[in-house]
Amino acid sequence: MKPFHLGWFLGPGVGPQGWNTPGYPHGYDWTKPDLFQDMARALERACFDLLILEDSSTVPDNYGDSMDFYLKNAVMTPKFDPVALVPYLAGVTKHLGIAPTLTSTFYPPFLLARLLSTHDHFTGGRIAWNIVTATNDRAGQNYGLPGQPEHDLRYDMADEYIDCVSQLWESWEPGAVLMDAERGIFADPTKVHPINFEGRFYRSRGPLNVPRSPQGRPVFIAPGGSPRGRQFSGRNAEVVLAGHADDVEQMKDYRDEVHRHAASFGRDPAACKVMFVFQPHIVRDKAEALEMQETLARMRQARMTHTLAAYSYLAGADFAKLDLDTPLPEMKINGMQSLLRTFQSAGPNATLREIATASHAFMPIGTADAVAGMMAEAAEGIGGDGFLVQGHLKPKYVTSIVDELVPALQKRGLMRTEYAGATLRENLMAF
Repeated sequence: MKPFHLGWFLGPGVGPQGWNTPGYPHGYDWTKPDLFQDMARALERACFDLLILEDSSTVPDNYGDSMDFYLKNAVMTPKFDPVALVPYLAGVTKHLGIAPTLTSTFYPPFLLARLLSTHDHFTGGRIAWNIVTATNDRAGQNYGLPGQPEHDLRYDMADEYIDCVSQLWESWEPGAVLMDAERGIFADPTKVHPINFEGRFYRSRGPLNVPRSPQGRPVFIAPGGSPRGRQFSGRNAEVVLAGHADDVEQMKDYRDEVHRHAASFGRDPAACKVMFVFQPHIVRDKAEALEMQETLARMRQARMTHTLAAYSYLAGADFAKLDLDTPLPEMKINGMQSLLRTFQSAGPNATLREIATASHAFMPIGTADAVAGMMAEAAEGIGGDGFLVQGHLKPKYVTSIVDELVPALQKRGLMRTEYAGATLRENLMAF
């Protein structure tokens, strides 16, 4: 079996890492970059491909029609801008890919293209872009919009946005920078071009005023749970941030669908790496595994309101208004469509309480070798490209992955022991 890729999806974003929960990193000041730098060093030591930094642009007020619960419990807020963290992570690593989230709906294309190209230069070609369209009306209002565009329209806009920024990144041809002091020529003017992009949603004259970066453009990462989102990923993504699935069969179906979309756009499906988020837990023996399962179940019960608040934000609907113990009514939302899939897969008679306290993730629990075996079995069934650990950056948990699980994977030949390429794209496409 070929090796697979491993990354970390910092789903809670750049903020307090699990405040008031077990394992919270009390030794760190959450307003400083030290924790994130230490964790990036650890991930690089373990030969992770990349660290994806989630983001959102609002203090939510969906649950209970109020900001109170979110602020009191540090749920979905506060969050620092992930782009500002990139130099701090780059400064302490040499190989780890760094993927900030930037929203196509809010960033002017020229600004985003220039920003990420600059970071790709400064990191030596290690930047990826986690492409999101945003889901929450309050975030849109923070940027002067009345709310969010309709779900599928956001993806139509994002497709055009990708075309625009891609042309900006291509506006400097390879070899445009000569730095020929003898002839007094810095750049060849025949290899730098305006793009004169005129689309339905976006315009940009170009060219970019940053030379072509080491990767040419950042690696494209895209989540996509809805049918339209999967099509978007197949068209554009080099890494697909694949969300929760109930079983290996669903994961395989998802990957196959995205790859069919990739092929329909004339792309090589092998260049579209589908990586599934998961939450492994490493224990010493079966008794501790059973104890961990019980602990996690208790935590889901105790933190049910936190889950409902997160659902409310992601869906753009107030779940505080629904009865916890009656079957969830049919819903139509303009927010995250994959959340609807979670509800539907629970069955027509599932209650909100049952859904909110169930595990909706691939969550292998066992010794490091046992979990490595579960991952191998899953990857073989999926046809797999890799996995993304999802969770807060808590030192004890990171250590269990880096120093216990990764060696077990490497022993089985399932994960690299050194970086092969000079850039993130080279490492991702190495196998």
